Amino acid sequence: MPSHLTRVVFRSIIADTPLLCRGCVQRSPRLRTAFHHGPRTIAPQRRTFFGMFKTQRKIKPAEVPAGLEVLGGLIKAQRKGERPPAPKAVSEAINAFFLQRKVDLEDFHVGNVANGMEYLLEHPKEDGQPWIPYANMKRALTILKRHPPESGGKPHVFMAKLLDAEIKRVIDQEEEPKDLKSLSLYDGVQLPKLIQILCIYGASLEARDLAFASYGTPLAEPTERETNTIREVWSAIVRGIAKEGHTSELIKTIEMMQGASALPTSEVRGILVKYFAERNDLEQAKYWYTQSTQEKDGAKGLVGALAPLLKACALGGDIAFGQKLVVSLLQEMPDKETWDAVFLYSAAIGKGPDEIDRMMNVMVRRSQEEQQKKRDALLLQPDIDTINVLVEFAMSKQDSYSAERYVVLAEKRGIFPNEKTYTMQIKYRLSIKDLDGARAAYYELQGQITEDSESVDAVNKLIQALCQSQQHHFDDIMAMVDDMHEQNAKLTPETVATLSVLHLRRGELHDAADIVNVHAHHMSPEQRTVIRRGLASFIMDKETNTTDAWDTYKMLRLAFPETPREDRIPLMNEFFARKRSDMACHVFFHMRNSVLEEIAADRAVYIAAFTGFARNADAESLELAHNQLKIDLNVEWDTKLRNALMLAYASTGNHKRAMQFWAEIGSSKEGPTYNSIVIAFRACEGTHYGERHAKSIWQRLKEMDVDIDKQIFTAYMCAIARNHRHDEALALIESAKSEYGFEPDLYILGNWFQCTASIDRQEKVEEWIKKHYPAVWTQLEAMGQYRTMEGFGYRQFKFNRDIDP
Repeated sequence: MPSHLTRVVFRSIIADTPLLCRGCVQRSPRLRTAFHHGPRTIAPQRRTFFGMFKTQRKIKPAEVPAGLEVLGGLIKAQRKGERPPAPKAVSEAINAFFLQRKVDLEDFHVGNVANGMEYLLEHPKEDGQPWIPYANMKRALTILKRHPPESGGKPHVFMAKLLDAEIKRVIDQEEEPKDLKSLSLYDGVQLPKLIQILCIYGASLEARDLAFASYGTPLAEPTERETNTIREVWSAIVRGIAKEGHTSELIKTIEMMQGASALPTSEVRGILVKYFAERNDLEQAKYWYTQSTQEKDGAKGLVGALAPLLKACALGGDIAFGQKLVVSLLQEMPDKETWDAVFLYSAAIGKGPDEIDRMMNVMVRRSQEEQQKKRDALLLQPDIDTINVLVEFAMSKQDSYSAERYVVLAEKRGIFPNEKTYTMQIKYRLSIKDLDGARAAYYELQGQITEDSESVDAVNKLIQALCQSQQHHFDDIMAMVDDMHEQNAKLTPETVATLSVLHLRRGELHDAADIVNVHAHHMSPEQRTVIRRGLASFIMDKETNTTDAWDTYKMLRLAFPETPREDRIPLMNEFFARKRSDMACHVFFHMRNSVLEEIAADRAVYIAAFTGFARNADAESLELAHNQLKIDLNVEWDTKLRNALMLAYASTGNHKRAMQFWAEIGSSKEGPTYNSIVIAFRACEGTHYGERHAKSIWQRLKEMDVDIDKQIFTAYMCAIARNHRHDEALALIESAKSEYGFEPDLYILGNWFQCTASIDRQEKVEEWIKKHYPAVWTQLEAMGQYRTMEGFGYRQFKFNRDIDP
């Protein structure tokens, strides 16, 4: 006969619950809740109806540039000797990197890409085709040329050379173009691009050697395109060497050009005039200016050099040549750029905005007269470029008042400011701490900011200043940040650090994490360091509460896993100082468990940790860290490390263990230091019959004729006083000056009182100090005091007795 017992029945029997069915006659009529295999407790509703629709705030994931994870994995695999990613994956990563809308070109990013490119060249395809498509390689070179970073360049040069070598291999398989006769396709099309990139990134001398090798010999019958190409190449080289500031190489380059029958063009001479004028070398500047004016198109090439030349004449005191030059320029009707140079010269020799305003009227009147003579002549009037030149000069002289007057002059003449004007307004108003004025200039600039505009740096500095001032509305600052994000304008590391700290001070941890995750991974390691140290400064700020400091540390650890131990140790010490030994212990174990050599705990980390445990009297964490030290084969023991352990065990009440380390130090090859002796006396304070151990150490010091300093004397006196040898301690204090040359001061007397663990004896110590050193007692009372044993024990001043290992 089959059993009707089921699993449910067995469970009900085991749980000692009634088994009821719907038709059970014993069922209570008052029960309204249906039992299923026994009674159920009706739990109260914990979630509200509206809580069902409320989503938890999530931190934005880290935005890593496309392809960088694979390229970084390749470097890691190469460094550790592991299996690297497949070449196909690496090529896809490089393609993705250069195809993204906003490419990060810091040294760090380009270095990773260049390493990937080198890896691909070492593992070519079987069919001989390039891993990177030809069009993508050309795009990469264009990006390197158009978007150089503010600093760096070596990885960019290396990457450009790798791309160039691969492009040359592809080009050699193609036919020569019809409009090139004397140059190869590579020399006529590709090499000039490489040379321009080298000049941009500070390798102009190398670019010059390449140019001389390919274009050093005069061409027999060059086409117009070839002639223009060669001129552009030499102009780029001269401009690059001038940018790098190599005067001797600049002259040598001109000689090489002349030897190759590539005579300097007016553009090149203009570069030379500007270069020497900006360095106040008037003789060279005037020489090249004179050479340029002898050519037909000389005036055209000197358009950008007139202003620096006239400015150099004014600032260098060569007023005669400057006046002569101005007169020669004004003999005929000059063009607009020449007028701007004359206005700048006038400002440089001391003429104010009112006088320059009258000169502008002369310019307009002469232009009108010229137009009456020649119907096709253009009417010249000062424009915003004219004003910007004057404002820029005033800023160079740190004359914000004159700069503002030039802007007012523009408004008076109906000239509307442009992006550059507002950018300069922000800068010079920030220089005089006029934050409201700088913000007003920003509102006029708003909408004109673009990804690569000159105003991005000024707006970044404005945001930083507003964050630090703590006097401006938070929403206004965030509106500026949102504008920057909408225009894809880059926030500098300083701005990201300042904004993240601003959010943290407002208790907005998620917002701080968001802005770090959005921007930090697009920056180089050096730039990330700026953000990391900004967060660390917030943690170290004493005004930051401990909870916020710990949350910030967790964010810093996740966002910046590369933080070296040199920066982590101060954070650990900060939590020790906040009396949160548990948090500091976590920081210690984060270093202890790291597999990276630059982060893993070393001797300095252990010493800092043991010192912190000592000052927090954390015996449990001390044992954990000490056990880790025992199995750490990478740390060599020395006296300072043993000092830290001795101090830690003495401070946590394990004085016997502390004295064992003193014995180890005494028998070690290195031997004790002065700090070892002081810590040993500190351990004697809590040891049973500690005065005997202290006297034994003291006697050995005497026998060995060790120089007794104030710290050792005080430590010995404290060991005697703490072991209730009050008369002996008083005798030591009285003999301090005559025997050891120490005048009892706050340090000695304060330690004496602190180590007198008796209410009656403390009264006598107080009476003695008041009688002999009343000023010291006044200092002690000013520190504040408390009583031990929950207010019923002896007194203790808030006196710092910390010892360093």
